[in-house]
Amino acid sequence: MPLKHILVIIIVLTSYLYIIFGKKNKPAVVFSLALLISALRLVNGLNSENFSHIVDVDTLGLLTGMMMIVAFLNKSGFFEYFSIKIIKFGGKKFFLTMTLLMIIVALTSAFLDNVVTILVMAPMIFLISDMLELNPIPLIMLTILMDNIGGSATLIGSPLNLVIGSISGYSFNDFIKVMGPVSILAFIGVLLYFKKHLKVDEKSLKNIEKLNQMDEKKAITNPKMMWFSLIDFIIVIILFILHSTLNLELSVIALIGGSILIIKFSNGYEDVGKDIDWDMLFFFAGLYMTSYALEEIGFTQQIANLFLPFKSNNLIILGIFYILSIITIPILNNVPSALILAPVIKILVSHGVNPILWWTFAIASNFATSLTPLGAVQNLVAVNYLEKNLGRKFGFFEYMRWKIVPVFLTLIIGIVYIFFLTLIH
Repeated sequence: MPLKHILVIIIVLTSYLYIIFGKKNKPAVVFSLALLISALRLVNGLNSENFSHIVDVDTLGLLTGMMMIVAFLNKSGFFEYFSIKIIKFGGKKFFLTMTLLMIIVALTSAFLDNVVTILVMAPMIFLISDMLELNPIPLIMLTILMDNIGGSATLIGSPLNLVIGSISGYSFNDFIKVMGPVSILAFIGVLLYFKKHLKVDEKSLKNIEKLNQMDEKKAITNPKMMWFSLIDFIIVIILFILHSTLNLELSVIALIGGSILIIKFSNGYEDVGKDIDWDMLFFFAGLYMTSYALEEIGFTQQIANLFLPFKSNNLIILGIFYILSIITIPILNNVPSALILAPVIKILVSHGVNPILWWTFAIASNFATSLTPLGAVQNLVAVNYLEKNLGRKFGFFEYMRWKIVPVFLTLIIGIVYIFFLTLIH
């Protein structure tokens, strides 16, 4: 193996080890190491001229546009207003209230950012647990699960799906058709599992009356902004569904939607800049660059070659990737894992492996994301919130004790669903 290729592998390995064990500035480290590969000329074509071909600019644009829209919805008080309405609708039936809240979590996650969903919903969950004097742990653990399950349903629901979509070529509608049903089944399964943790005593029932006295209208900080942003968001989602027919890129739709809100309610892009997760964008860019470097030195092809002898037996390959996803995603984080494995899947599918392999990977990866705090950024954000509320550390293994049964329940549902897909295709 050439020295340049060895150096690429060392740099990429360093990057991934820092993702797992690093304490801070992970996006900056990942992006800088990717730039180092370019600066040392270790890989042909990894330069500024080819940037738009290496980094999926459509994905980054889509993320940026949706962050803009979410920022205005959040500023207007929409999320808190809607959550309080649901709480009051549930009345004294706590399980109904939590079911409705989890539906909001799943739907919000399906069309917005996973992290934003946690940032918006976690304070509401803690408000409920504090006022009802309930243990917040099962409520937050359930919220994380529903956040990741809801995000699995659409192309824009999770960064993981954006990576899979950009490499596989599957559309917004493809994800809804295939991933939508299994996410609904997983949602129902997890909710029923957690039902035993969502029971309240007489004291808590009396406290529910306090929640019902809350005035949801006070949550709205700017009614005009709220309704305008909501209409803008709905139009953007409709255009997402029709984007193939209209021949429009998702990033263009999202950026136009965000720009309209900036024109209407802001002085310019600089004002909304603080609401854009720049760390996530640079993290993505760095990972795309390292993924490109691995492909160029033939590493991805070598990994694919390990599986090619099994290409005549699709069930074996589907099973291997299902297990591989369950192992790698919770440890390595979902997006870095996807950018290693998705190019391998592309090669295998081009050699005749059943395209259902894409959906096998998507299902296993999305559901396994919840298994550990390391699985995704939103998991870590939720744990951080929980530790502040509890006033103590909430450790890795304590987290896993709450997740291992419901996560494997969703993975079993996923296996049955994949088997069904193989029968109808």
